[in-house]
Amino acid sequence: MRVVWGAATHVGMLRQQNEDAYTAHDDLFVVADGMGGHNAGEVASALAIDVMKQAALAGFSSQESVVAGVNAANAAIHAASGGQSDQRGMGTTLAAVIPLPASATEPQRMVVTNVGDSRVYLWRAGELKQVSVDHSYVQELVSEGLVTPEEARVHPRRNIVTRALGIEGDVNADAWVVPMIVGDRYVVCSDGLVDEVEDAEVARIVSGSDSAEVVAQQLVDAANANGGRDNITVVVVDVVDDAIVTTPPTTTPPDVSATSGAPTKRRVLAVAAVVLLLSLGLGATAWWARDGYFVGFAGSGDDAELVVFKGQPRQVLWFSPTVRVRTGVTRSEVFPALANDIDKQPTYSSLAKARAFAISIRDVIAAQKTEPSDS
Repeated sequence: MRVVWGAATHVGMLRQQNEDAYTAHDDLFVVADGMGGHNAGEVASALAIDVMKQAALAGFSSQESVVAGVNAANAAIHAASGGQSDQRGMGTTLAAVIPLPASATEPQRMVVTNVGDSRVYLWRAGELKQVSVDHSYVQELVSEGLVTPEEARVHPRRNIVTRALGIEGDVNADAWVVPMIVGDRYVVCSDGLVDEVEDAEVARIVSGSDSAEVVAQQLVDAANANGGRDNITVVVVDVVDDAIVTTPPTTTPPDVSATSGAPTKRRVLAVAAVVLLLSLGLGATAWWARDGYFVGFAGSGDDAELVVFKGQPRQVLWFSPTVRVRTGVTRSEVFPALANDIDKQPTYSSLAKARAFAISIRDVIAAQKTEPSDS
Protein backbone atom coordinates (compact mmCIF):
# COMPACT_ATOMS: atom_id res chain seq x y z
CA MET A 1 0.00 0.00 0.00
CA ARG A 2 0.97 3.61 -0.50
CA VAL A 3 -0.61 6.99 0.16
CA VAL A 4 -1.57 9.86 -2.12
CA TRP A 5 -2.58 13.23 -0.78
CA GLY A 6 -3.80 16.74 -1.40
CA ALA A 7 -3.85 19.88 0.75
CA ALA A 8 -5.43 23.32 0.83
CA THR A 9 -5.27 26.28 3.20
CA HIS A 10 -6.97 29.66 3.31
CA VAL A 11 -6.86 32.70 5.56
CA GLY A 12 -10.66 32.66 5.78
CA MET A 13 -13.12 35.46 5.17
CA LEU A 14 -12.45 37.56 8.28
CA ARG A 15 -8.85 37.06 9.43
CA GLN A 16 -5.99 39.21 8.22
CA GLN A 17 -3.32 36.52 8.31
CA ASN A 18 -3.08 32.75 8.25
CA GLU A 19 -1.66 31.30 11.48
CA ASP A 20 -2.22 27.73 10.30
CA ALA A 21 0.71 25.70 9.01
CA TYR A 22 0.91 22.24 7.48
CA THR A 23 3.17 19.74 5.80
CA ALA A 24 2.18 16.91 3.49
CA HIS A 25 4.76 14.33 2.43
CA ASP A 26 5.07 10.58 1.94
CA ASP A 27 5.64 9.89 5.62
CA LEU A 28 4.35 13.01 7.39
CA PHE A 29 0.97 14.77 7.29
CA VAL A 30 0.56 17.48 9.93
CA VAL A 31 -1.73 20.47 10.51
CA ALA A 32 -0.93 23.06 13.21
CA ASP A 33 -3.21 25.92 14.24
CA GLY A 34 -1.23 28.66 15.97
CA MET A 35 -2.44 31.00 18.69
CA GLY A 36 -1.00 34.10 20.34
CA GLY A 37 -0.76 37.80 19.61
CA HIS A 38 1.76 39.75 17.54
CA ASN A 39 2.09 36.99 14.93
CA ALA A 40 3.21 34.58 17.65
CA GLY A 41 0.67 31.99 16.58
CA GLU A 42 2.16 31.89 13.12
CA VAL A 43 5.62 31.39 14.65
CA ALA A 44 4.40 28.57 16.90
CA SER A 45 2.64 26.61 14.15
CA ALA A 46 5.59 26.98 11.78
CA LEU A 47 8.00 25.83 14.49
CA ALA A 48 5.84 22.78 15.21
CA ILE A 49 5.92 21.79 11.54
CA ASP A 50 9.70 22.30 11.30
CA VAL A 51 10.42 20.12 14.33
CA MET A 52 8.11 17.36 13.07
CA LYS A 53 9.91 17.45 9.72
CA GLN A 54 13.25 17.05 11.51
CA ALA A 55 11.89 14.12 13.49
CA ALA A 56 10.64 12.52 10.27
CA LEU A 57 14.15 12.65 8.82
CA ALA A 58 15.26 10.24 11.54
CA GLY A 59 12.32 8.02 10.65
CA PHE A 60 9.15 7.12 12.53
CA SER A 61 9.01 3.44 13.43
CA SER A 62 6.43 3.32 16.22
CA GLN A 63 3.71 5.19 18.05
CA GLU A 64 6.28 6.10 20.70
CA SER A 65 8.62 7.71 18.16
CA VAL A 66 5.76 9.86 16.86
CA VAL A 67 4.88 11.02 20.38
CA ALA A 68 8.57 11.81 20.95
CA GLY A 69 8.46 14.05 17.89
CA VAL A 70 5.40 15.88 19.25
CA ASN A 71 7.14 16.30 22.61
CA ALA A 72 10.19 17.76 20.85
CA ALA A 73 7.94 20.27 19.07
CA ASN A 74 6.37 21.24 22.38
CA ALA A 75 9.78 21.77 23.98
CA ALA A 76 11.00 23.91 21.08
CA ILE A 77 7.94 26.18 21.15
CA HIS A 78 8.01 26.48 24.94
CA ALA A 79 11.68 27.45 24.85
CA ALA A 80 11.11 30.01 22.08
CA SER A 81 8.14 31.57 23.87
CA GLY A 82 10.23 32.34 26.93
CA GLY A 83 12.88 34.33 25.12
CA GLN A 84 10.90 37.16 23.52
CA SER A 85 8.12 39.20 25.07
CA ASP A 86 6.08 39.35 21.86
CA GLN A 87 6.09 35.53 21.66
CA ARG A 88 5.46 34.79 25.32
CA GLY A 89 2.54 32.45 25.79
CA MET A 90 2.39 31.43 22.14
CA GLY A 91 1.17 27.96 21.33
CA THR A 92 -0.37 25.77 18.67
CA THR A 93 -2.65 22.81 18.27
CA LEU A 94 -1.43 19.87 16.21
CA ALA A 95 -3.04 16.95 14.41
CA ALA A 96 -1.19 14.40 12.30
CA VAL A 97 -1.36 11.08 10.51
CA ILE A 98 1.94 9.30 9.96
CA PRO A 99 2.32 6.02 8.02
CA LEU A 100 4.54 3.37 9.58
CA PRO A 101 6.38 0.89 7.36
CA ALA A 102 5.75 -2.82 7.60
CA SER A 103 8.12 -4.85 9.74
CA ALA A 104 8.80 -8.54 10.25
CA THR A 105 6.00 -8.70 12.84
CA GLU A 106 3.71 -5.80 11.91
CA PRO A 107 1.86 -4.81 8.72
CA GLN A 108 1.68 -1.24 7.48
CA ARG A 109 -0.06 0.99 10.02
CA MET A 110 -1.06 4.62 10.49
CA VAL A 111 -0.33 6.60 13.65
CA VAL A 112 -2.88 9.30 14.47
CA THR A 113 -1.93 11.94 17.03
CA ASN A 114 -3.32 15.26 18.22
CA VAL A 115 -2.99 18.00 20.80
CA GLY A 116 -5.79 20.57 21.03
CA ASP A 117 -8.84 20.82 18.79
CA SER A 118 -7.35 20.24 15.36
CA ARG A 119 -8.89 16.98 14.16
CA VAL A 120 -8.32 13.76 12.26
CA TYR A 121 -11.26 12.07 10.51
CA LEU A 122 -11.28 8.67 8.82
CA TRP A 123 -13.60 7.75 5.94
CA ARG A 124 -13.76 3.95 5.83
CA ALA A 125 -16.36 1.56 4.41
CA GLY A 126 -18.86 4.32 3.72
CA GLU A 127 -18.69 5.90 7.18
CA LEU A 128 -16.95 9.01 8.55
CA LYS A 129 -15.45 8.70 12.01
CA GLN A 130 -13.59 11.26 14.10
CA VAL A 131 -10.45 9.44 15.20
CA SER A 132 -8.94 12.18 17.33
CA VAL A 133 -10.54 13.57 20.50
CA ASP A 134 -10.69 17.34 20.96
CA HIS A 135 -8.82 18.73 23.94
CA SER A 136 -11.30 21.54 24.52
CA TYR A 137 -13.66 22.91 27.12
CA VAL A 138 -16.80 21.97 25.20
CA GLN A 139 -15.53 18.43 24.52
CA GLU A 140 -15.25 17.95 28.28
CA LEU A 141 -18.85 19.14 28.60
CA VAL A 142 -19.91 16.66 25.91
CA SER A 143 -18.00 13.82 27.58
CA GLU A 144 -19.73 14.59 30.89
CA GLY A 145 -23.13 14.64 29.19
CA LEU A 146 -23.73 18.30 30.04
CA VAL A 147 -24.21 19.40 26.41
CA THR A 148 -24.94 17.58 23.17
CA PRO A 149 -22.53 17.58 20.20
CA GLU A 150 -25.01 19.84 18.39
CA GLU A 151 -25.01 22.32 21.29
CA ALA A 152 -21.21 22.18 21.44
CA ARG A 153 -20.98 23.43 17.86
CA VAL A 154 -22.52 26.78 18.82
CA HIS A 155 -21.29 27.03 22.41
CA PRO A 156 -19.74 30.47 23.15
CA ARG A 157 -16.64 28.81 24.61
CA ARG A 158 -16.15 26.22 21.88
CA ASN A 159 -12.72 27.62 20.92
CA ILE A 160 -11.15 27.26 24.38
CA VAL A 161 -8.56 24.47 24.21
CA THR A 162 -7.37 22.58 27.26
CA ARG A 163 -4.10 21.36 25.72
CA ALA A 164 -1.71 22.98 23.25
CA LEU A 165 1.94 22.76 22.28
CA GLY A 166 4.26 25.32 23.87
CA ILE A 167 2.14 26.42 26.83
CA GLU A 168 3.80 24.13 29.38
CA GLY A 169 7.14 22.38 29.49
CA ASP A 170 5.39 19.02 29.09
CA VAL A 171 2.38 18.06 27.01
CA ASN A 172 0.19 14.97 26.91
CA ALA A 173 -0.36 14.06 23.27
CA ASP A 174 -3.00 11.49 22.36
CA ALA A 175 -1.90 8.83 19.86
CA TRP A 176 -3.49 5.78 18.27
CA VAL A 177 -2.28 3.10 15.86
CA VAL A 178 -4.79 2.39 13.09
CA PRO A 179 -4.48 -0.46 10.54
CA MET A 180 -3.95 0.76 6.98
CA ILE A 181 -6.64 -0.46 4.62
CA VAL A 182 -6.88 0.27 0.91
CA GLY A 183 -9.70 2.74 0.38
CA ASP A 184 -9.18 4.61 3.65
CA ARG A 185 -9.36 8.41 3.38
CA TYR A 186 -8.00 10.54 6.22
CA VAL A 187 -8.85 14.21 6.73
CA VAL A 188 -6.47 16.24 8.92
CA CYS A 189 -7.81 19.73 9.59
CA SER A 190 -7.77 22.83 11.76
CA ASP A 191 -10.91 23.90 13.62
CA GLY A 192 -11.61 26.45 10.90
CA LEU A 193 -13.17 23.57 8.96
CA VAL A 194 -15.17 21.84 11.70
CA ASP A 195 -16.55 25.07 13.16
CA GLU A 196 -18.14 25.89 9.80
CA VAL A 197 -18.91 22.52 8.18
CA GLU A 198 -20.98 19.85 9.91
CA ASP A 199 -19.75 16.28 9.88
CA ALA A 200 -22.56 15.21 7.56
CA GLU A 201 -21.38 17.69 4.94
CA VAL A 202 -17.76 16.63 5.43
CA ALA A 203 -18.87 13.03 4.85
CA ARG A 204 -20.73 13.98 1.68
CA ILE A 205 -17.67 15.70 0.23
CA VAL A 206 -15.09 13.04 1.13
CA SER A 207 -17.32 10.18 -0.03
CA GLY A 208 -16.97 11.10 -3.70
CA SER A 209 -14.46 9.83 -6.21
CA ASP A 210 -12.61 13.15 -6.58
CA SER A 211 -8.87 13.22 -5.94
CA ALA A 212 -7.47 14.06 -2.51
CA GLU A 213 -6.33 17.46 -3.78
CA VAL A 214 -9.79 18.32 -5.13
CA VAL A 215 -11.51 17.14 -1.93
CA ALA A 216 -9.18 19.25 0.24
CA GLN A 217 -10.04 22.34 -1.79
CA GLN A 218 -13.77 21.52 -1.71
CA LEU A 219 -13.69 21.33 2.09
CA VAL A 220 -11.92 24.68 2.37
CA ASP A 221 -14.40 26.24 -0.06
CA ALA A 222 -17.31 24.85 1.98
CA ALA A 223 -15.94 26.41 5.17
CA ASN A 224 -15.56 29.78 3.48
CA ALA A 225 -19.05 29.54 1.99
CA ASN A 226 -20.42 29.01 5.51
CA GLY A 227 -18.70 32.09 6.92
CA GLY A 228 -14.97 31.37 7.01
CA ARG A 229 -14.54 33.00 10.41
CA ASP A 230 -11.15 31.39 11.01
CA ASN A 231 -8.15 30.15 9.07
CA ILE A 232 -8.89 26.85 7.33
CA THR A 233 -6.37 24.11 6.56
CA VAL A 234 -7.16 20.63 5.27
CA VAL A 235 -4.88 17.72 4.33
CA VAL A 236 -6.52 14.68 2.72
CA VAL A 237 -4.61 11.36 2.65
CA ASP A 238 -5.80 8.37 0.62
CA VAL A 239 -4.54 4.81 1.08
CA VAL A 240 -4.26 3.10 -2.29
CA ASP A 241 -3.08 -0.26 -3.62
CA ASP A 242 0.50 -0.12 -4.83
CA ALA A 243 0.36 -3.57 -6.46
CA ILE A 244 0.94 -3.74 -10.20
CA VAL A 245 -0.94 -6.69 -11.65
CA THR A 246 -0.05 -8.08 -15.07
CA THR A 247 -1.98 -10.81 -16.83
CA PRO A 248 0.20 -13.26 -18.77
CA PRO A 249 -1.01 -14.32 -22.19
CA THR A 250 -3.03 -17.55 -22.14
CA THR A 251 -1.56 -18.75 -25.42
CA THR A 252 1.77 -18.38 -27.12
CA PRO A 253 1.45 -15.99 -30.07
CA PRO A 254 2.33 -17.52 -33.42
CA ASP A 255 5.77 -16.89 -34.86
CA VAL A 256 5.11 -14.64 -37.86
CA SER A 257 8.74 -14.08 -38.70
CA ALA A 258 8.63 -16.58 -41.56
CA THR A 259 5.36 -15.35 -43.02
CA SER A 260 5.86 -13.71 -46.38
CA GLY A 261 5.14 -9.95 -46.29
CA ALA A 262 4.53 -9.86 -42.49
CA PRO A 263 6.67 -7.79 -40.10
CA THR A 264 9.39 -9.62 -38.24
CA LYS A 265 9.56 -9.93 -34.47
CA ARG A 266 12.50 -7.54 -34.41
CA ARG A 267 10.55 -4.89 -36.30
CA VAL A 268 7.54 -5.28 -34.01
CA LEU A 269 9.77 -4.85 -30.96
CA ALA A 270 11.43 -1.80 -32.48
CA VAL A 271 8.09 -0.16 -33.22
CA ALA A 272 6.90 -0.97 -29.71
CA ALA A 273 10.04 0.59 -28.24
CA VAL A 274 9.55 3.78 -30.26
CA VAL A 275 5.90 4.01 -29.19
CA LEU A 276 6.91 3.48 -25.56
CA LEU A 277 9.59 6.20 -25.73
CA LEU A 278 7.15 8.63 -27.34
CA SER A 279 4.54 7.86 -24.69
CA LEU A 280 7.05 8.37 -21.89
CA GLY A 281 8.25 11.60 -23.45
CA LEU A 282 4.73 12.89 -23.85
CA GLY A 283 3.87 11.87 -20.30
CA ALA A 284 6.93 13.65 -18.93
CA THR A 285 6.08 16.75 -20.93
CA ALA A 286 2.49 16.69 -19.70
CA TRP A 287 3.66 16.30 -16.10
CA TRP A 288 6.11 19.19 -16.41
CA ALA A 289 3.55 21.42 -18.16
CA ARG A 290 1.06 20.93 -15.32
CA ASP A 291 3.61 21.08 -12.50
CA GLY A 292 4.06 24.11 -10.24
CA TYR A 293 2.08 27.27 -9.65
CA PHE A 294 2.46 30.92 -10.59
CA VAL A 295 0.71 34.21 -9.92
CA GLY A 296 -0.40 36.44 -12.77
CA PHE A 297 -3.25 38.35 -14.35
CA ALA A 298 -6.02 36.49 -16.18
CA GLY A 299 -7.02 38.52 -19.20
CA SER A 300 -5.69 41.86 -20.35
CA GLY A 301 -6.20 45.52 -19.57
CA ASP A 302 -7.21 47.15 -16.31
CA ASP A 303 -9.97 44.58 -15.70
CA ALA A 304 -7.58 41.59 -15.74
CA GLU A 305 -7.98 39.60 -12.51
CA LEU A 306 -5.16 38.62 -10.16
CA VAL A 307 -5.20 34.80 -9.92
CA VAL A 308 -3.09 31.76 -9.08
CA PHE A 309 -2.41 29.44 -12.02
CA LYS A 310 -1.39 25.78 -11.94
CA GLY A 311 1.14 24.80 -14.60
CA GLN A 312 3.88 26.60 -16.49
CA PRO A 313 3.62 30.34 -17.25
CA ARG A 314 3.79 29.61 -20.96
CA GLN A 315 1.67 27.09 -22.84
CA VAL A 316 3.50 23.84 -23.58
CA LEU A 317 2.16 21.94 -26.58
CA TRP A 318 -1.61 21.87 -25.96
CA PHE A 319 -1.27 22.01 -22.15
CA SER A 320 -2.39 25.42 -20.88
CA PRO A 321 -2.16 26.64 -17.26
CA THR A 322 -5.42 26.52 -15.33
CA VAL A 323 -6.77 28.97 -12.74
CA ARG A 324 -6.77 27.55 -9.20
CA VAL A 325 -7.42 30.65 -7.03
CA ARG A 326 -9.34 33.83 -7.89
CA THR A 327 -8.88 36.97 -5.79
CA GLY A 328 -11.42 39.35 -7.32
CA VAL A 329 -8.64 41.96 -7.52
CA THR A 330 -8.23 43.73 -10.86
CA ARG A 331 -5.03 45.13 -12.31
CA SER A 332 -6.30 48.69 -11.87
CA GLU A 333 -6.40 48.13 -8.08
CA VAL A 334 -2.75 47.05 -7.87
CA PHE A 335 -0.17 49.82 -7.75
CA PRO A 336 1.93 49.93 -10.96
CA ALA A 337 5.28 48.72 -9.57
CA LEU A 338 3.69 45.61 -8.05
CA ALA A 339 1.64 45.00 -11.21
CA ASN A 340 4.86 45.02 -13.22
CA ASP A 341 6.33 42.40 -10.87
CA ILE A 342 3.23 40.24 -11.27
CA ASP A 343 3.59 40.52 -15.06
CA LYS A 344 6.82 38.54 -14.61
CA GLN A 345 4.59 35.68 -13.33
CA PRO A 346 6.48 34.60 -10.19
CA THR A 347 6.45 30.83 -9.70
CA TYR A 348 5.97 28.79 -6.51
CA SER A 349 6.57 25.18 -5.55
CA SER A 350 3.21 24.78 -3.82
CA LEU A 351 -0.35 26.05 -4.07
CA ALA A 352 -0.21 27.25 -0.47
CA LYS A 353 2.73 29.60 -1.15
CA ALA A 354 1.23 30.98 -4.34
CA ARG A 355 -2.15 31.43 -2.69
CA ALA A 356 -0.58 33.20 0.31
CA PHE A 357 1.13 35.73 -1.97
CA ALA A 358 -2.01 36.46 -3.98
CA ILE A 359 -4.28 36.63 -0.94
CA SER A 360 -1.88 38.97 0.87
CA ILE A 361 -2.22 41.43 -2.01
CA ARG A 362 -6.00 41.13 -1.88
CA ASP A 363 -6.05 41.71 1.88
CA VAL A 364 -3.84 44.82 1.66
CA ILE A 365 -6.07 46.32 -1.02
CA ALA A 366 -9.19 45.51 1.01
CA ALA A 367 -7.68 47.15 4.09
CA GLN A 368 -6.85 50.28 2.11
CA LYS A 369 -10.45 50.52 0.93
CA THR A 370 -11.77 50.43 4.49
CA GLU A 371 -9.30 52.95 5.96
CA PRO A 372 -10.94 56.32 6.81
CA SER A 373 -9.81 59.24 4.70
CA ASP A 374 -7.95 62.22 6.20
CA SER A 375 -10.63 64.67 5.08
